[in-house]
Amino acid sequence: MSRARLRLAWLGCLVLLFWPAWLAGQQFRGTITGLILDQQGAVIPGVKVTATQEETGARSETLSSGEGRYTLPFLSPGVYRVEVDAPGFKRYVRSGLRVSTNEQVTLDITLELGQTTETVTVTAETPLLITATASTGQVINQRHVEYMPLNGRTPLVLAQLSYGVIPNTDPRFYRPFDDGGPSNFSMGGAPRQNNELLLDGAPNASVGGGNGFSPPVDAVEEVKVESFQADAAYGHSGGGTVNILTKAGTNVFHGTMYEFNQVSALGANLFFANRAGEKKNVSNYNQWGATAGGPVMLPRLLDGRNRVFFFFAYEGINQKMPRATDTTVPTAEQREGNFSKLLALGPAYQLYDPATGVREGSRVRRQPFPGNVIPGARIHPVARRILAFYDLPNQPGKADGTNNFFVGAVGEFNTFDSEMGRLDFNLSSRHKLFYQFRHNDRLLRNGTTFSNNATEATLTQINWSTGIDDVFTIGPTTVVNTRLHWLRNSELRLPLSLGFDITSLGFSQALARESAGAHFPRVTVSGLAELGSSRGGGIYNPYDSFQLFSSLSKTVSAHTLKLGGEVRLLRRNRYDKGQSSGAFEFSTNWTRGPLDNSPAAPTGQGLASLLLGLPTGGYWDVNAAESSQNAYLSLFLQDDLRLRASLTLNLGLRYEKELPTTERFNRSTNGFDFNSPSPISAQAAAAYARNPIPEIPPSAFKTMGGLTFASPQRRRLFETPPGVFGPRVGFAWTPGALGGKTVLRGGMGLFYFPLDRPGTGIDQTGFSQQTPVVPTQDNYLTPYATLSNPFPDGILKPVGSALGLATYLGRSVGFFTPDVKPGYSLRWNFNIQRQLPRNALLELGYLYNHGVRLSLNRQIDFVPAQYLSTKPVRDQEVINRLTAAVPNPFAGLMPGTTLNGATIQRSQLLRPYPHFTGITERTTPVGGSYFHMLQVRFEKRLSEGVQLLANYLYSKLIERRSWLNDCDPLPEKRIASDDRPQRLVISLNWELPFGQGKALGKDAPRAVRALISGWVINAIYTTQPGSPLSWGNVIYYGGDLKLNPRRIDQAFDVTRFNRNPQEQLANNIRTFPSQFANLRQDGVNNMDLSVVKDNRIGEKINLQLRCEFFNFMNHPSFNAPNLSPTSSAFGTITSQANLARSTQLALRLVW
Repeated sequence: MSRARLRLAWLGCLVLLFWPAWLAGQQFRGTITGLILDQQGAVIPGVKVTATQEETGARSETLSSGEGRYTLPFLSPGVYRVEVDAPGFKRYVRSGLRVSTNEQVTLDITLELGQTTETVTVTAETPLLITATASTGQVINQRHVEYMPLNGRTPLVLAQLSYGVIPNTDPRFYRPFDDGGPSNFSMGGAPRQNNELLLDGAPNASVGGGNGFSPPVDAVEEVKVESFQADAAYGHSGGGTVNILTKAGTNVFHGTMYEFNQVSALGANLFFANRAGEKKNVSNYNQWGATAGGPVMLPRLLDGRNRVFFFFAYEGINQKMPRATDTTVPTAEQREGNFSKLLALGPAYQLYDPATGVREGSRVRRQPFPGNVIPGARIHPVARRILAFYDLPNQPGKADGTNNFFVGAVGEFNTFDSEMGRLDFNLSSRHKLFYQFRHNDRLLRNGTTFSNNATEATLTQINWSTGIDDVFTIGPTTVVNTRLHWLRNSELRLPLSLGFDITSLGFSQALARESAGAHFPRVTVSGLAELGSSRGGGIYNPYDSFQLFSSLSKTVSAHTLKLGGEVRLLRRNRYDKGQSSGAFEFSTNWTRGPLDNSPAAPTGQGLASLLLGLPTGGYWDVNAAESSQNAYLSLFLQDDLRLRASLTLNLGLRYEKELPTTERFNRSTNGFDFNSPSPISAQAAAAYARNPIPEIPPSAFKTMGGLTFASPQRRRLFETPPGVFGPRVGFAWTPGALGGKTVLRGGMGLFYFPLDRPGTGIDQTGFSQQTPVVPTQDNYLTPYATLSNPFPDGILKPVGSALGLATYLGRSVGFFTPDVKPGYSLRWNFNIQRQLPRNALLELGYLYNHGVRLSLNRQIDFVPAQYLSTKPVRDQEVINRLTAAVPNPFAGLMPGTTLNGATIQRSQLLRPYPHFTGITERTTPVGGSYFHMLQVRFEKRLSEGVQLLANYLYSKLIERRSWLNDCDPLPEKRIASDDRPQRLVISLNWELPFGQGKALGKDAPRAVRALISGWVINAIYTTQPGSPLSWGNVIYYGGDLKLNPRRIDQAFDVTRFNRNPQEQLANNIRTFPSQFANLRQDGVNNMDLSVVKDNRIGEKINLQLRCEFFNFMNHPSFNAPNLSPTSSAFGTITSQANLARSTQLALRLVW
C-alpha cells in the first residue's frame, strides 16, 4: 500500500473511531458547573439541574454526580435561569445568570429543606470571578461592542482592548474588507498573525493568517480574547485566541437599521499636508446596514417560538480614500539627458558614460559625461516613450530634485456588500443545532499615480463560508458537539493597463507575442516612482479551508472530561500571470564611476541608464498554475478536576499532526540535492583548472547540488514532521481565608505553530519559467541586453522537471528545509484576581512566552566570512578583490543568465554553490523569542451608569528571527520589532446621570426630560511607545544620537554617522545591530470618542444619534525618520503614521 493510501486509511480509521464524537476543539459555548449542597455542606447526588436560556427557551438538563457535582456544557452564550429539583428540598430557581463565550461559570447551590412545591428564587449578578479555569483572557461584552467608537466598524479590532495584544497596522486599514489589517497584531509575545481567529468557534483565518470573514458589528454579541489557554481543546496557534460570537434569533423579534458616514469636510487635515499649505483631500466613508432576528413563523405550518429562530444581517460600504504621498519623477531637463543641476550639488552626482568603459586590470574604468549631460542622440527611443508615462514635477522637491511630485488625487475607491444569516433549532432539550452562511464581496478601484493607466490595479475579493453545528445530549452526564465548516477567500487582481500593447513603446512584435497576459511592463528606476503594476498580468487566488471537529464531554465524579479532535484541510489555487509583459530594472551599474565598483550617486544614475536603454536587471514570466494543499489533525483530552469547592485543576494533553504541503499535479520543487554533482560539474571543473583563483585550488572547486522535484512517488515538499504532544497544566484556587473574592490561577502549556501555510512557500521553478534580463556578460564592460533587444536569447519556455539538477543554473533558487519541525511556544502564566466593591474586578498577572524552533528563511549560498572585511570603515581593497572580474569557468554553460559570460566576479566563485546566485532554505527551524509581561487589568461591569475596562502591560520581547549576516551561525539576537515596553488601553462607557430614571432631572418637565435623557459618552484611549528603528549597514561614530521621534526636521544627530556615499560599507561583516531598545519611532497617543443620544420610543424602539471622533485630539503619530545616511533626507520625518481627526455621524434604529 502506498504511503498516501496508508495515511488516508489511518485518517479514515480515526474518523470512524470518534464519529459522532468528532468536534470542535475550538469552542464558543460556555459551561455552568458547581456543587449541589445541603445546608450542612454535604453534597447531594442524583439531583436534576436544568438551565433554560431566557431569550430562546432552550433547555439543558443534567444530574449531579455521586460527589454532588453537576456540569451543563455547550451552552450558547446568553442569560440563563437555573432550576434545581430534589425530593425533600425546596425548589431552587436562579435567574439572570449570564454565560459568556467559552466561559465556565461556577455556581454552587445550597438547597433548603422543605417541600418541592416551595420555591427559593435568587436574582443576582453573574459572578465577576472565574474560579474554574487557569485560562486568562477578556470578554468584550455586548455593551462595549455596541457603543465603542470603531473606525471602520470591524469587530476584530475590539481585541485591542484586551491585554497582551499589540497592533501593528495603520488604522486606515481596519475596515471589514481588510483581511490583513485587523488581524495584524501580536498577542502574548507570539509573532504577529500567528493567532487563532474564530467565528462562532470555527476557524476564520484566510491564507497567511488574515481575517477570513468580518461580520457587521450589529451582528456581534461579544468578543472573547484569550492570551493563555489551559484547555487542551485549543491549538493550531503559538499565539492567543480571538473568538467572535454572532447574535442569534430569540423569541422576540428584534433588529437594527443604521447608517454611519464620514466626510472629509468634518475632519482635520494631515499634519504634513497642513504644513505645506495643501488642502484636505476629499474623502468619504459611508457604511449602512440592517439586522433582523426572531422566531421563524410560518402561518399554519410552524410556530418557531422556543424551537426555531433566524438571524440575518446585511452591510454595505462605499469609500473614497485619498493616498497623499510624495514621490520622484524625471524633470523636463533630465528627460533630455541634462543632469547638470545635480552636478552643482557635488561630484558624488557625476554620471559616467558606459560607452567609454575600458579594462583596467580586473576593473572597468569609465569617463564622465561632460557637464553631466547625455547627448540627445544617445537617448533610446523606447526610453523616451516610457518616460512619457511619467507626469512632470508639480512641486520643487528637495535640492537634488527628489520628492518633486505630490500625489494627491490618487486613492482607493471601495464598494463592499456583506450578508450573513443563521438558523437555530431547539429540536429538544437533548438536541440543538444551528446552521450559518456568510458572504461578502469587495471591489477596489485604485486611482492612478499619473494621468494614464500605467500604474495600479483593481482588486475583487469574495468570501464565502457555511457550516453546521450540532449538540446532542446522550445522557445526563454526556454531551457530544459536532461541527462541519467551510470557508473560501478569493482574490482577483487585474492591472488597469490590461491589454496594453508593448509594441507602442517600441518593443518588437515577436516579443509581444510571447505575453500570456498583456499589460504595461513594470519599470523600476532607482530613485523614481515605479511604472506598471506589481501584480503583472493579473492574479486569481482562491483559498479553501475545510474543518471537521468534535468533542465529547462527560462528568465523572469530580472530573469533567472532554475528548475530541479536529481535521482541517487547507487548499489554495493560484493563477498568477506574473510580469508577463516584462519587468525592467535600471540601477546604477552602467553609469557609476570612475570604476565599475565605485559608490553609486545618491540619485540620477538609474535614470541615466534608462535614457541610454541599458537595463541592469529584469525578467519575463511564464507561470504555471498552482494547486497546493495540506492537512492537519489534532486530538485532545482535557480533565477539569474539582478537588474541592475552592480548588480546580486543569489537566490536558493535545496531539497535533500536520501533513506536508503537496501540489496536486506535482508542479513543484521539493528539495535540494547537496550530494550529487551538477550536470555541468566536469566541464566547469576543467575550465576552472585552466584559470583558478588563489583562494580555491582546482581540486577543491566543486559544483555540487541542484533542485529536486515532486513526483508521484514523492509528492510532499518536505519530510512529514513527527506528531507532537502539547501538555497543559493549570489550577484555579479561591482561598476561603480571603472571603471567596480572590482567585489565584496559574498554568503552563506547550503550543505549536502551524507549518508554512499552503501556497505561501510553493516553489514552481521549472514549471514556471522566468527569463532574466542579462545586462552584460563581461562585468559591465559591454551591454548584452538593451531596450532594443532585452532578451537576446529569446523567452525561455517551461520544461517542468525535465532538466533535473540543471534547472535554473546561474540563478537564485529556493526550497523547503527537508527536516521541517513545527515551532512551539512554551508559556507560563500566573495571576491574581480580586473582586472589588461596586461590581469591579482587579487583576494582576505575569506571562512568560518562549518561542522555540521558529521558522526562518536562510541564505545558504553566501560568501564565506573569511573573505569579507572586518574593518569598521569601507575596505576598498576587499571590495576590489571580491568584485574583480576573473575568468568564468561557466562561460557558455548557462545561456540566458548573468553567469554565462567570459568573466565573472571573484565573489561568485567563493560561494559554496557557485553555479547558483543564491539558495534560500525556507522554514529553517532555528528562530526563537523570549517574552515577559506584567499586566494589570481593572474592569467595572455596567453599574451606576458606568462600564470601564483598563489594561496596562509592562513587557519585553527579544527575538532571533533574522540574520545580521548571511554567514552568521545564528540569527541576530535583538529587541523585537513587535516589542512595546508599555501599553495602556482604557475603554469607557458612561451613561450621563440625567433624565428618565437617573439621579438628576428625573422630575423635569417631559420635554426637558426627553432632551437630557439617554446621553452616553464612550471613549477608547491608547498610549504606547513606537517600534524600534531598523538600521542598515551604517558607519556610526559613536555618541548620543539625541533622538526625538517627534522632531521632524532632524529627529537625531546625523553627524554621528558617515554620510559620504564614497565611504559606505560593502562586502563586510556587519557588527552594528539592526535594532536598539532605546531608539524608537514615534509612539501612539490616541483617543477615540463618541457621544450617543438614545431616544426611547415606547418600550421597544430606540432611535440612536451618534457623533464619533477618531483621533479626537488630532495628535499626529509620525513614521520613522529616514535612516539612509547618503540620502539628503537622512534624519528627517516626512510622513504620518496615523489618521488626522475624522468625524463620523450616524443614525441607528434599534427595535
